[in-house]
Amino acid sequence: MNKFQYHRRLINLFSSYKKKKKQLSYLPVRLWIEPTNHCNLQCVMCPNKQLKKEEKGYMDFKLFKKIIDEASTYVIEANLLHRGESLLHPDIIQMAKYAREKDLKTKLHTNGTLLSNEISYKLIESGIDYLTFSFDGYDKDTYESIRVKGNFEETISNIVGFLKIKEELNSKKPFTTLELINLPNSNKKNDLFKRKDFLNRFKGLPLDKVKIKEMHNWAGIMSKNQSFKTFSHCTFLWYALAIFWDGSVLPCPQDFFGSYIVGNVRDSSLAEIWNNEKMKALRNKMGRREISDLKTCGDCDRLWRKRFLGVPKEYLWKFLLKKMT
Repeated sequence: MNKFQYHRRLINLFSSYKKKKKQLSYLPVRLWIEPTNHCNLQCVMCPNKQLKKEEKGYMDFKLFKKIIDEASTYVIEANLLHRGESLLHPDIIQMAKYAREKDLKTKLHTNGTLLSNEISYKLIESGIDYLTFSFDGYDKDTYESIRVKGNFEETISNIVGFLKIKEELNSKKPFTTLELINLPNSNKKNDLFKRKDFLNRFKGLPLDKVKIKEMHNWAGIMSKNQSFKTFSHCTFLWYALAIFWDGSVLPCPQDFFGSYIVGNVRDSSLAEIWNNEKMKALRNKMGRREISDLKTCGDCDRLWRKRFLGVPKEYLWKFLLKKMT
């Protein structure tokens, strides 16, 4: 897709979002595809540990191919991640390769604890576009109190090892980000001494970005919404879909426990689901701001953000600059 085609789709998306259209003339531009919802950590800010054993699983590769084969005709970016640690999936490298072969931009989040030299080489050679390491705390005590079951030194060693291999291969891909959540008493931007010492560990290595991210409340699961900003009707309903490991499709990746499933890709196409009656009803309710009875929307803090031209600023610039990092 060239720049002209991209921005023409963007204008159509922007217009539909502003007009709060229920029926959309275009198909989603972004997907969250969940290889697995299993995770090897029990992070304090993540609801994953509340999932029951019978609710966990791994996406079948045939199902993944079905999704990618359809999505490749209209989706711009596929996030190969959602509620779990994607590197736990035995086919994750094959998944990343397949999506790139279909010319989709691909993105992966990982906690970095499972990296080895072999996996690092394979990840880079898969052609994945963006890789984000989720990491919290500038020191051992803070990290291990947040990333429960993680080992501070081992994880840093894994990330450094990955970056050295990226350097050895002289590869610009993946664009690599180290992301920390701004939790209370950790990762504070003014904690200059700990921050400097921590970042020195990656000095001279091809780490492209360090990002301190504000925590969200997983649609009210972790805390109730505090409405300090301007209301913005949800962007996800007009540009994206999330797919659980079992094929269940949701309109929003914030719906951690799948309380509003709009279809399943095992028996429907994404195109059919995108404009089905459930999706249109949800867009209608969101556009009218009739969300108090919606479990995943009523307390979601993602609806209260700073805006520009009626669009949440963080998404506007990412779309305009075509930088989905």
